[in-house]
Amino acid sequence: MSWKSIANTVGSIAGSVAPLLGGPAGLAISIGSQIAGALGTNNTPEAVAAALQNDPAAALKLQEWAAQEREQIRQANVQLQLIALDEYKAELSDRQNARLMHGDHWMPAALTLFLLFMLAAQMTVLFLLPIPDGNRDLLVYLSGNFLPFVSAAVYYWVSSTKDANNREKLMSAQNQPAKAEPGV
Repeated sequence: MSWKSIANTVGSIAGSVAPLLGGPAGLAISIGSQIAGALGTNNTPEAVAAALQNDPAAALKLQEWAAQEREQIRQANVQLQLIALDEYKAELSDRQNARLMHGDHWMPAALTLFLLFMLAAQMTVLFLLPIPDGNRDLLVYLSGNFLPFVSAAVYYWVSSTKDANNREKLMSAQNQPAKAEPGV
């Protein structure tokens, strides 16, 4: 007897477990041994089947085990989502901090202008010079990979975060008291 052969019996009691017993051999053996442990039987399909047929309390134990497993899986998914959310928050914070730290620096503007100049030069060359057939695919590939950099640079200047940062600077500058001139 194999674990697959008792999948229907287990499935009539705990439906979510049956597909796991009918799956790949390693998974079926692992789930089967967990079921045997929950029922307190030997780690064989025969012992699990006999326990489920002969002991009415075994069905209840199996249902409780399946419910606990589902709850553990739900909790693990919640933890994974919380971790992903924390990573996303950290990324947003990092981006915001970079804008705050380097917002007045000349480099973002220089990089944006350089990328726009490169895009204009690339488009000029593509439209005015003949492209050899052997290089056409390479140029299309390179152009396609260059455009996201230009888009990101332009997005930096027109994004709502940048606008909010500029508004915040203006508001804080307006709310600061004027400095008294020395000697007056």
